Amino acid sequence: MANVIPFSFRGELLSATHDFASGGDQFKLALYTAQPYTTASTVYSATSEVSASGTNYTTTGNVLTGNAVAYGTAVASCDFDDSTWATATFTAAYGAIYNDDKSDKLCVALDFSGNKTATNGTFKVSFPSVVTPADAIISMA
Repeated sequence: MANVIPFSFRGELLSATHDFASGGDQFKLALYTAQPYTTASTVYSATSEVSASGTNYTTTGNVLTGNAVAYGTAVASCDFDDSTWATATFTAAYGAIYNDDKSDKLCVALDFSGNKTATNGTFKVSFPSVVTPADAIISMA
């Protein structure tokens, strides 16, 4: 399965619901063992979320930092700093970025292309740089 961009997200961009700029809205990254989202999804879901029991994972995920927006003549994109969970013991196959400030509205569901595991180590989700806007985690042409 590929990444999922909900239909509602597109309309929310045009109605100025989300502010991805530095100092704008607070976004979070939640991790999942199975994909709970489809293109019809609209908000964060705890279904299939990684367990917070003894794993060093907190339900609802990490706050994303380093919001950055970039744009050129043909592409606009946003980026975040990489997100890490230290001393983690869990497996995740999916993630979801959602707007914590705007009623947990879903922005994108990520497919990690299989299970990724940390065993008493660092679990890290690396976001591509906006240096090449088309490669960013969220980009629009």
